[in-house]
Amino acid sequence: MMDTLRDGLLLAGLATQLFLVLLGFRSRNRQLSYSFFIYLVVSLVSSLTISYLIKDAAISRSFYVVKEFALDALKTAVLIEFNHRVFRFYPQVKRSNYWFFVLAIFGLGLYLWLIPAEKGSWWGTVPLDVHAKIMQANCFLFFAFTGSILFYRLHLDQRHKLLLIGFLFSQFPLAFGFAAAVAFGEPARALVSRLNSLFFVIALLIWAKVYLKNDSADHTRSTLDSGMGRLADSGASK
Repeated sequence: MMDTLRDGLLLAGLATQLFLVLLGFRSRNRQLSYSFFIYLVVSLVSSLTISYLIKDAAISRSFYVVKEFALDALKTAVLIEFNHRVFRFYPQVKRSNYWFFVLAIFGLGLYLWLIPAEKGSWWGTVPLDVHAKIMQANCFLFFAFTGSILFYRLHLDQRHKLLLIGFLFSQFPLAFGFAAAVAFGEPARALVSRLNSLFFVIALLIWAKVYLKNDSADHTRSTLDSGMGRLADSGASK
């Protein structure tokens, strides 16, 4: 049962990622967020490589570690690009978000120092423990960005909102899953892995809606930003 679910989620995820990458070659989609498009390409290629090309278990595990760190870096790049391009219409929010970056880096450093990796933990290696903590820091930043939008009642276009919501669906369950696996140990690993895959597929479907929407990537509208008390653009990329 679990193997069937795993294979089904794998195929659904790969098919949806391939569909998204093909849609991403359209300039209006690629221009929405260049780093997000690169994230989709790297995620697809690395998943195909691990699932079908690499047969040796040790090499597969090493490649998985490299893949996860690369995706961590790309998710951070998505946040930086999002802050630079979307929040440029709201300088105060943009500056406060950079302080969230500083806080996340400082908190991650303390996290790594105060709670070092346990070599006997269920994922078994120090690099994956570090990856789990980086992922939680990224999760904090996605929540902080969402909080900024809600707190200031910013008028962002629907595509950027859905892009952010998709990352919340993929990041938060993943971060929670790692924490649950630490708490409950090896028996929880299979269930946590399936749930993480399920939420990632949900995120991919949300991102498909982003790429399928008809809004142009450079469309902006002037609206009165009640939260900031100033006239501002909608925050769409140019």
